[in-house]
Amino acid sequence: MKQRIATFLLLSAAMANGDDSTIISYKNCDANSLPAENTSISTLNNGQFYKMCPGSHKHSNNDTFATLGQPKCGDGSNFAFYLTRPEQPQQGEQPQKVLIELSGGGACWDKGTCALQSFFLKMPPLDFVLGMSCSDVGKIAEVSEGWDILCARTVGQTDFTEYNTIVIPYCTQDVHLGDAAEVLYDGTTIQHVGGHNTYRTLQWVFDNFEDPSHIVLTGCSAGATPLPVFYHMIKEHYKARGRDVKVNIISDSPVYLTPRNFLENHFQFWNHETVMKSIGFDYDTHKEDVQYASAVLDYVLDGSDDTDGIGLVSHNDDAISLMYYIAMGGDDDTKTSVQTQWWSEMNNSWSQTMNEHENFDVFIINGSGHCSSGLYFANQQPDFEKWVSNIVASTSLTPVQQETVVMNTSVTMTAATDPTSATTEAYESRPVESPVSPMNNTFPSSESETDTPSTATFKKSAGYILIATLLCLQLCLLLG
Repeated sequence: MKQRIATFLLLSAAMANGDDSTIISYKNCDANSLPAENTSISTLNNGQFYKMCPGSHKHSNNDTFATLGQPKCGDGSNFAFYLTRPEQPQQGEQPQKVLIELSGGGACWDKGTCALQSFFLKMPPLDFVLGMSCSDVGKIAEVSEGWDILCARTVGQTDFTEYNTIVIPYCTQDVHLGDAAEVLYDGTTIQHVGGHNTYRTLQWVFDNFEDPSHIVLTGCSAGATPLPVFYHMIKEHYKARGRDVKVNIISDSPVYLTPRNFLENHFQFWNHETVMKSIGFDYDTHKEDVQYASAVLDYVLDGSDDTDGIGLVSHNDDAISLMYYIAMGGDDDTKTSVQTQWWSEMNNSWSQTMNEHENFDVFIINGSGHCSSGLYFANQQPDFEKWVSNIVASTSLTPVQQETVVMNTSVTMTAATDPTSATTEAYESRPVESPVSPMNNTFPSSESETDTPSTATFKKSAGYILIATLLCLQLCLLLG
């Protein structure tokens, strides 16, 4: 543990915002953004979204970039993160709470995949939120459907309207962890520098929240995949400074499996090595291991606090995750369907992890789908809020009373059923069959108060409906 902390402190010192050995430049920042390193949260209004641009960091002695010092998007354009303080000012010495959401949007690793994902190699057009409050954005989400924003709602016993909210856009196609400033794919140059973007954002968080009481990390798809890494980074930062900060993860539909073909032939182009070694992970040993994701999760859980609940959400029929599994080289060696293989491998991995770590749990949605921002689809499920309450609770996770299913290793996972058939008593355990496809991709919600996810009641004015109509297709695509 001491070695891990020493390694992290060394990296932090080398990248410290106030280090005299680095020069910060904001020439790659949009005119409507604020310079992150020069902007204190105390100077910002409550209940208003701001666009924050982390600057590029160069060493003053040799004009080279500092480690993880080139925040930008995959096409070389400008990067920024979005921030809002709670709408109701916190009184006196009330502890500060922080919600960090990482956006999703696929991945690419060669000329073909990056050509298909070219739209996602630039900043998503989210500037419409600037100057708006979480309630304002929540009203748009309410009438447009398909996405949500957590800072406008309460989930379980957690009132996210009380949290400072940071949204980290995704525009590098490397699951937010890359340190490859210029990758040449047959004449096309891509900046896989997601690690730069997220690390510099976290540096701003560290500078502005010296002793937060609670941090919640969430994300969808590619934004969910790196959350354990950033959990570890955040915990080590505060522990090294004598702070006991509670941190929770709600990871929605991470791209979890890493086929051997991808690891051996493409993974190196993202250069996750810098970030992974900074947290003390044995990257060299695991970088071509098909259990890479499990190794990362186990490493993080081994060093986690037992009272920090870490949760994962997934559908049992996820066409997006399956598509990437196949594209990365996942195949069927046993003549069973690729979908069955995908589901079986994930079940085995998650079940083993649950068996070894009491503070890790999985919420399975029985249906076809992926994810969207703000835990949108998960929030349609009965008992999801109870599950979230368990994740955030200060005690070891306890099972939610609902249908449970047995994985291949006989470890049970929490499973959501159709709301119309939800029960308060657990059914007899039974083996999980391979997902049946196609399945209904809609999640009917009951009109009863107990089955409806907790959310603010919004008045659907014509103005908000008009805005929602203009933004719906764009947001459903970008934020998922």
